[in-house]
Amino acid sequence: MATLSADQASAILDEGHLAIRGIVDRLTTARLEQPRTIGGGDWSARDLLGHLTSWEVHALEALEAWRAGRTAPVLRDLRTLGLTTLNARTAETDRRRTTAEVIARSDEIHRRLVDAIRALDETAWSEPPTPRSRRSTGAILGSILGGPGGSFRHAWAHLPDLERYSTSAAG
Repeated sequence: MATLSADQASAILDEGHLAIRGIVDRLTTARLEQPRTIGGGDWSARDLLGHLTSWEVHALEALEAWRAGRTAPVLRDLRTLGLTTLNARTAETDRRRTTAEVIARSDEIHRRLVDAIRALDETAWSEPPTPRSRRSTGAILGSILGGPGGSFRHAWAHLPDLERYSTSAAG
């Protein structure tokens, strides 16, 4: 499977972000904060938004680490902590923020990530980010930000749950 271009990746990320935000914007703060409403677990819609943002933060931190010739922290954390623990830690951090802060942070981090991806030249995008890497920067970012639907499609993994909750909240 061919790696997407930086422009294609940015467009997919924008589409996912806009879809999530479109649903979030329809929910009241009380509905956003209601626990145990998303994915059959303890998460609220607000927690889900923070979760999606945390993976965009991981991608930004990866780009920063690669510029310095280091391994992306998220790749190390996945090896040492595992996915469940990593997600739990980031969810706990976001619970200290207000809902308005979580929403504003989501938009800001998303904008910064898309800008950072668009700023990468073709060589930086298509070559491995460090000498030890085997895959291209674009491919690794795609997996950090990916989901069952493919590279850069993390939002799509959660859209059905959020949409179901939004529809039930309206009823």
